[in-house]
Amino acid sequence: MKAAILVGHGSLRKASGAAMIRLAALLRKEGTFPVATAGFLNFSQPSFMDAVARCVRKGATEISVQPYFLISGFYVKTGVPELIAEAQTAYPNVTFRLAEAFDDHPALVSLTHKRAQEADPDADALLLMAHGSPFEQANAPIVWVAEALSAHYAHTQLGFMEINAPSIAEAAARLTVGGAKRIVAVPYFLQFGGHVAGDLPEAIDAAQARHPHARFALAEYLSYDPLLLDVVRARLGAVTPVYT
Repeated sequence: MKAAILVGHGSLRKASGAAMIRLAALLRKEGTFPVATAGFLNFSQPSFMDAVARCVRKGATEISVQPYFLISGFYVKTGVPELIAEAQTAYPNVTFRLAEAFDDHPALVSLTHKRAQEADPDADALLLMAHGSPFEQANAPIVWVAEALSAHYAHTQLGFMEINAPSIAEAAARLTVGGAKRIVAVPYFLQFGGHVAGDLPEAIDAAQARHPHARFALAEYLSYDPLLLDVVRARLGAVTPVYT
């Protein structure tokens, strides 16, 4: 029997994984995978290993693991494969497959634009706010999303929270220097963790204070949307290396 596990980072905030759990339920309901569940790397429950155990108890002999991450950063390259190797040792008769991160799926452009439109349909500029990764190549899909969204706005900038440049503050300044008057800022995050709850609103408040002649509107993070199910279907439909 085939099973699928969506695996995300997890957070101390109880509601942070709600969207991922909901998507796993939709995946299960549509019948592509008779067993589909969610698991977390840190903090939240159930853990990834608990999710694996649940799938095995339900009769799964092949488990496809979908990293619930926007890019192939540290956790996708290292953390998730290490957990799969641990699970393979614990369940040697189960075949494990690893899907790719969400990366550059077109639905992510559509969803990001949807969030921007919900916050300010009349904005003339978009500020895409991302976490970033020390693996520079891993950031390429975020750059691609920002470039795709530039078709909808007179001004578009990508700003990173940490590690990468430009920072959110620098990106906001570039927009205002370029003449942007109504700026919609979209958190390019899947889950409701500390950055979405506190750091990003603070960054936009600071940008508004520094640039009072422009108007900043903070959009909702990507959160839950059926468009994300399109991404999950596509990635799980092209699972790569079998772990044996």
